[in-house]
Amino acid sequence: MVRFLYTLVILLFTFSTAMAQSPVEHCATMEQDSINRVLYPQLGELSDFERVLQQKIREIEKRKKSSRTADEILTIPVVVHVIHKGESVGSGSNISLAQIQSQLEVLNEDFRKKVGTNGENSSSVGADIELEFCLAILDEEGKTLSEPGVHRYNGNKDKWTRSEIEGVLKPATVWDPDKYYNIWTLDFGGEDDRLLGYAQFPSQTSLPGLPANGGPASTDGVVVSYRHFGSSEKGNFPVLQAPYNKGRTLTHETGHYLGLRHIWGDGGCGADDFVSDTPDSDRESRGCEKGRTSCGVVNMVENYMDYSDDGCMNIFTRGQKTRIRAVMEISPRRNTLAFSNLCSPNVAASPEANFRADADTVLRGSTVSFTDLSLNFPDELKWTFEGAVPATSTQKNPRIVYSDSGSYSVSLIAVNELGSDTLVREDFIYVSPQGVCSDTTNFFGTPTLLPVPVEGETGYLSGHNSLKHRAKAEYFDNKLGYKYINRAKLKFAKALASKEDATVKVTVWNARGPQGSPGAILEEAEVLINRISADIENDQYTEVIFSRLTPVFGRGFYVGIQLSYDGDTVAITTTKDGEALISTAWQQNDSLEWEPYTIEYGINVAHDIRPVLGMFPSVQISTSDLYIQPGEKVTMNAKGASVFSWNSSDGTVSNHLGPQLIVYPYQTTTYTLNGSGMELCDSTASLTIYVNAPTGSNEDLNEKVKVYPNPTNSKVQFEINNEWIGNVNLELINSFGQNIERKSITKNKREISDEIDFSAFGPGLYILQFKKNDEIIRKKVIVVK
Repeated sequence: MVRFLYTLVILLFTFSTAMAQSPVEHCATMEQDSINRVLYPQLGELSDFERVLQQKIREIEKRKKSSRTADEILTIPVVVHVIHKGESVGSGSNISLAQIQSQLEVLNEDFRKKVGTNGENSSSVGADIELEFCLAILDEEGKTLSEPGVHRYNGNKDKWTRSEIEGVLKPATVWDPDKYYNIWTLDFGGEDDRLLGYAQFPSQTSLPGLPANGGPASTDGVVVSYRHFGSSEKGNFPVLQAPYNKGRTLTHETGHYLGLRHIWGDGGCGADDFVSDTPDSDRESRGCEKGRTSCGVVNMVENYMDYSDDGCMNIFTRGQKTRIRAVMEISPRRNTLAFSNLCSPNVAASPEANFRADADTVLRGSTVSFTDLSLNFPDELKWTFEGAVPATSTQKNPRIVYSDSGSYSVSLIAVNELGSDTLVREDFIYVSPQGVCSDTTNFFGTPTLLPVPVEGETGYLSGHNSLKHRAKAEYFDNKLGYKYINRAKLKFAKALASKEDATVKVTVWNARGPQGSPGAILEEAEVLINRISADIENDQYTEVIFSRLTPVFGRGFYVGIQLSYDGDTVAITTTKDGEALISTAWQQNDSLEWEPYTIEYGINVAHDIRPVLGMFPSVQISTSDLYIQPGEKVTMNAKGASVFSWNSSDGTVSNHLGPQLIVYPYQTTTYTLNGSGMELCDSTASLTIYVNAPTGSNEDLNEKVKVYPNPTNSKVQFEINNEWIGNVNLELINSFGQNIERKSITKNKREISDEIDFSAFGPGLYILQFKKNDEIIRKKVIVVK
């Protein structure tokens, strides 16, 4: 599956123009980022990171204008993982220390705009990034490296594809990315044999933690072909291949590693690299096309983030500097690099305690992962966690559970033979009163049914109307990072079915459409409109259990209804206009375009919808049919747990074990599923199968009972003409399977008649059940108002 995802995304993002113009694929950072976001949806969209980054950039620019701060020169320690196949040092892919040192020299020339180098450009917007790179002199255990900044690793392979690098090589060789800038040199092969290099973009502070087994922390860094790592201008390195033999591949990929995008924005004119002082361009540059113009301006082909030859590149701009410095402030694993103190020859010192948590606002029952960032190689760590289990730990990176709501402090004591240091962070972890399984709502106001606010039109704002809106949806920001939506409760204000089996689709969308509108459908479930009518009559929510595990990946989502126009009428309860706290209600118009109510009508309401969310899954049921004829086959499947047990309301199923249940019901029956064997938010789910006709006996009992008028708005008359003699039990059942009225009638002759008054009941589908001993007759009655 993983292999398939890699192949799929690589095919989608292949640069056909670039491949036609050059014998190499210069950079695969954008493609790899797309792959990572498919494999790890918790990362969110690249645009999520961009929003946070742009806010930090504005803060930095404001500081510069006030002249209150000056940029500090930051030093980043580097470890180069030299991946070889057993060659001697200095041969083939087992490149020499001198070649590595030549590359670091170029990297510092470019990022520091050093006088006398290619990076000392004459452009007025050219910038000294004030970042330096050094080869680390200590390994992860604090031992001195025999070759500074070099880790040689025999991979026993000639060539590597990106899927092999990401899935196997990087996790096996990466050094702590909070302290080291990890660089891998190797020989690309397979579908990637023409690739120069690629990087991993920085991550965003507010995104949820990633899986420990293969998340982006274990793949963080840059990969460069060993044939394009180093500079032929600084030594005789025969493996280097022109025109990418002057060390600019690493400069380019390091730009990505620090948050820079390609200068042409990976699109045509108007595509954005989010830097104001880099000119627009219609495409990447090749060779050294100085003076090339597109998009009405002269293109900056000399920029390190273009695809020009190494000898042509010479500039980072001031805007790119601001962007890099913003990343160094906000991004995990970037903002700790400059403080790891791994390049100074005098590193023996008492520790400096420091740590990070993957979240500082969590749910009751959540697990928080802590990461030790202490400097100077402590031999011992002593953690104290207020209000948590365990309350103390000596592990380097402990995982701690918080069960009770409140604000809690965390302390860390770091110790080595030269001393100790204590860091205490008061009120560092806030535990929300909500648990790992909870519902949420935006509805805080007066239950209201609003007409569509367009003169001359009919129908409802939150449902069917003459404008033929196709869907109504409510946005949920999911700030607490729930992983799954297990079910949803919707409070309807209006429901009228044109036929007994009419349904409406309750739907979950992601929030990745244009301008944050509803995007892809994550799940949908059909609900009988007559059931909704009964729920309205009983003043209760219509609860929908989805038929499969529906992940929302800790991100925002929408819940609502899709509307078809077959004569039905459905509308969701809303608040009054102005009672909603924020704009969360959206609609899809007849042109299938999404728009918020606030923009389309100037109306601010919230739908009364309550998603049931969880950090764990819940048991769920899918069915082959919902509304059947007597005795038809129905197949139900269970999901969400590892052990399942089924029961039915009619007693025909009792503790049936297994994930599948096949039944042939002759009457409307509710089936209850219990799940176990793993941690669940809800271990029970129910599903009602509606049967269209009653059962019979030795004679055709159904034909011997008549009910009229049907549909009705008040009373119905019934006639029983059969062999029954004695007491007959009569029950009235609503569409939710609940008995709402019972009485006994005396049948002392073959044919009798009586009436039932429905005027006190709301519109919807009802069942009249006549029972004599073991024989049952059922008749459907439709009430309209």
